[in-house]
Amino acid sequence: MPMDGLTLAFLQRELHQVLSGGRVDKVNQPEPDSLLLLIRNKGYNHKLLLSANANHARAQITRQTYENPTVPPMFCMLMRKHLQCSRITSVSQIKGDRILAIQLEKSNELGDNVPITLYLEIMGRHSNLVLVDENGMIIDSIKHVNGLMSRVRTVLPGQFYHLPPSHDKLNPHEITADQILLRFSSLALPLSKALAESVAGIAAKSAKEICTQLNLDGEVTSRQIDWSLAAPMLVNFFASLPERRPPMVLVDEDSLVLDFFPFPYLTYALEQQTPRATLSEAMDAYYAGRDLRLRMQQRSTYLQKHIKNAKSRLDKKMDAFLAVISGNEQEAQYRIFGDLLTAHLHIVKKGAALIRLPNFYNQGQTSVEIPLSTLLTPAQNAQNYYKKYRKAKIAKEYAIQQFQKAEEELYVLENALEDLEKCDSSADLSEVRQVLVESGFLKPDPAKRKREKKQDGKPYRFLSPDGVEIAVGKNALQNDRLTLHAQGNDFWLHAQGMPGSHIIIRTAAEPEHATLLLAAKLAAYFSKGRSSPSMTVDYTRRKHVKKTGGTAAGFVTYTHFKTIFVNLTQEDRASIYKAIVQSASSPAEPIPIL
Repeated sequence: MPMDGLTLAFLQRELHQVLSGGRVDKVNQPEPDSLLLLIRNKGYNHKLLLSANANHARAQITRQTYENPTVPPMFCMLMRKHLQCSRITSVSQIKGDRILAIQLEKSNELGDNVPITLYLEIMGRHSNLVLVDENGMIIDSIKHVNGLMSRVRTVLPGQFYHLPPSHDKLNPHEITADQILLRFSSLALPLSKALAESVAGIAAKSAKEICTQLNLDGEVTSRQIDWSLAAPMLVNFFASLPERRPPMVLVDEDSLVLDFFPFPYLTYALEQQTPRATLSEAMDAYYAGRDLRLRMQQRSTYLQKHIKNAKSRLDKKMDAFLAVISGNEQEAQYRIFGDLLTAHLHIVKKGAALIRLPNFYNQGQTSVEIPLSTLLTPAQNAQNYYKKYRKAKIAKEYAIQQFQKAEEELYVLENALEDLEKCDSSADLSEVRQVLVESGFLKPDPAKRKREKKQDGKPYRFLSPDGVEIAVGKNALQNDRLTLHAQGNDFWLHAQGMPGSHIIIRTAAEPEHATLLLAAKLAAYFSKGRSSPSMTVDYTRRKHVKKTGGTAAGFVTYTHFKTIFVNLTQEDRASIYKAIVQSASSPAEPIPIL
């Protein structure tokens, strides 16, 4: 559901009720475009997320955990100075539009309470978060907008704050039947589009829902509607919004959350909608995992591009090496020419450009033409062919060696590309980068302090139906740590013949079939071949898995293994995905997969 004015109105009432009178205890900035405020009110702690992200701009109370940067950004430090220990007096919505105003009071140096306002503007890529003082001057904004970026409105510290232009839209909270009649009766637009373009904060999806709620055809031209009847219906609909409940989440047949609504939506099947206690809870159910994945994708864009470029260059090199390796026929021909010339030196005339000699390497001893250099003696021509043979042989051996090295490098790149999809923390992303640096594909970051202690990423931890823990490495470094630190009798699994995660079943006893099957499905899911209908997974005791010195991170050899064939169903993928989302919000506990 887009965070339009209609949805924001429900959220504003929820936030005002829960947060008014609360004290801001902590301010963090987990992302460049987001603030996280810890608010204490009536004996409870609430985490208020304010996001100006271009794709997921929103405000909500969240229970999700967010990773904070080791060094707070300057904007965060400034917000701590002005917001910490302040009290929220009210939360309001500006003219029914997508602008949320959080009014706060803070004591100044003289002990007087001074009002400040935090504005969240939800406008797609123009979304912003702006702190304004009691005189209406901008203290700072999470995104600075200068005159070159916008000719309509600048947002810079020290300037007077102006609200975004309203485009002369009707305020849904103050709308009257006369205003509707005057505005809509002459419009030649379809009704749903007329609503979206004429009423503040109404998105296309909300406009269609309003038409459905009022039993009006959204495709009919607005001027064809009998507004003497429809206008009062529309006024009553907007007036009844505060009483509409409960918030809903839209789920598919696998119970995966597809969307959220502030109240039951008739444009979707009601049996696919499940209620939540609050709109923030519904938003948490929707954004859990999605927001994190989007953030990780944005952070890893540079690495993805770098890996793909390196793979492209490596593919070209491997093609060139293969061409040299496959040229063994010419290599053998040079040796044969040298042998034939050596055996028939007595009949080869000096200065000849060509000679035909019987080929004793051929059963029929058919003759073969041998080109000669007129500047060389017969013996020198023979040695010249031996020299070409040795050169081609050395080139072939070098090409084979380099091709094998390129295969190892390609293994590292394919693993790294696969590992990027599993990252759900900065530590995970740093480990993928570290592997690329150690393999020579990236230069070390000079900005990183050498003495700075790196935080290790954590593997996924799941519980099987019989309560056995199954650990899953997210990248090559984690695979090494997970495998090498496991007990000798633990069970180790890996998708056969392709990049993927190392899986450890933490049990010395023979695992139940259901546990082994689940671990094999995890090995298939966290591999390059996850989209294949059928997968082959190898498993053995950890003591039979060896890592040779000098090999790439995550590369091991194993013996005494058995093989299991698994089919990943849609239900399997949905169950594992839900467990991953839950694991991201509760990384300390192993998550059961149902």
